[in-house]
Amino acid sequence: MTDTPTPITDYISTKEASTRYGLTQAYIRRLLRRGTIQGQRFAHDWLVYIPSLDAYTANRPKRGLKPGTKLSPRRKAVPS
Repeated sequence: MTDTPTPITDYISTKEASTRYGLTQAYIRRLLRRGTIQGQRFAHDWLVYIPSLDAYTANRPKRGLKPGTKLSPRRKAVPS
């Protein structure tokens, strides 16, 4: 079994990933450090593996309350 290297065209910088996907560079770097998305680090810069970031953004957790979460009396909206 031979390992074929991934083409460099499948990688983008964190800055480009930030503008393309609407995420901050710091958040993308955190995902890379945690291993949530794949990438390569060269000195102080990261290159993000595009298919990995595509898969993450397609299945990433949504912000806000989870369905079925009941609010405490303090957190309920005040009627106007």
